[in-house]
Amino acid sequence: SFRSVPAFEIYSTILPLPLSRMEVEHMEKDQLIPGNILFSDHSSLYTTDGNNITVVHDFSADGSLYEFVQTEKFELITVDSYDSCLRLFNRLKDRIINKFAGDCKKAGYRDGTEALFNWPQSVIQDNQTPCLLYLTDFFNAAVRMVTNSRTPYVTTLVKSYLKRYTGITQDQSGQYLYITHDVRLECFDLLRNTSIDILSSDTMFTNSAAIYDHDIGYLSSIILHEGLIIITDRNQLVVIYASMATYSASLVCTGVAGHLSGNSSFCQLNQPVSLLEMDDDIYIGERGVISIFRGN
Repeated sequence: SFRSVPAFEIYSTILPLPLSRMEVEHMEKDQLIPGNILFSDHSSLYTTDGNNITVVHDFSADGSLYEFVQTEKFELITVDSYDSCLRLFNRLKDRIINKFAGDCKKAGYRDGTEALFNWPQSVIQDNQTPCLLYLTDFFNAAVRMVTNSRTPYVTTLVKSYLKRYTGITQDQSGQYLYITHDVRLECFDLLRNTSIDILSSDTMFTNSAAIYDHDIGYLSSIILHEGLIIITDRNQLVVIYASMATYSASLVCTGVAGHLSGNSSFCQLNQPVSLLEMDDDIYIGERGVISIFRGN
């Protein structure tokens, strides 16, 4: 069952955003500007040093921008959920180079060189084989792999009729993908092509989840940090720390909407969506702010 973790504390709300309703959908270390955070909302890409925010590009004229992955210092693969495709963006040229994968004009489900997606959400680059990307495909209830070549090729790794996959990350060894879907966390073994549930709010899909609690709201972003699995719960307004060593999960913050600094028993978050580890600190992208966790 869940318990609080007093050692963790919201150090401060480091960055009030220009629009109070802006949601920080995704964050990464800015590869082009060291020390900066590169982040997206639903329409634009920004970079910040913690004091000032610069708009890198407004994607609203071309579609949407939910998440992205920096494949090179100047190039990003962006996720357009509305148009159900991936695009290649070059920061030096400040423009979308081309459609990368998917149709961008229609949604659907198809593998191969003329692949179709239906509301893609999160994309990551394989940390062992950089030419491979992994993508969660929400309304297709699937996890897809994109081989980055002259003509990108899409393969389905996981397909379900009920699971709506959202966030995704990879362990340091490269063998496992950790994937959130609705109120569950799944671990997929790339070598054995098998998966197990780690965290679940019910037993609808499996009776063998390592950790179970009915209070989970809606899991989205996920990172791995020093043996812990860290996940945002955007509906319950908390961050979950799960440990496979002790088969337990812990909640950070009160579950009351707000922006309040303090330890894990008193801090408040407002729709936490995204996570980033940088310089041993955990950054949380919320509605209206980026906050920072520091602790043991």
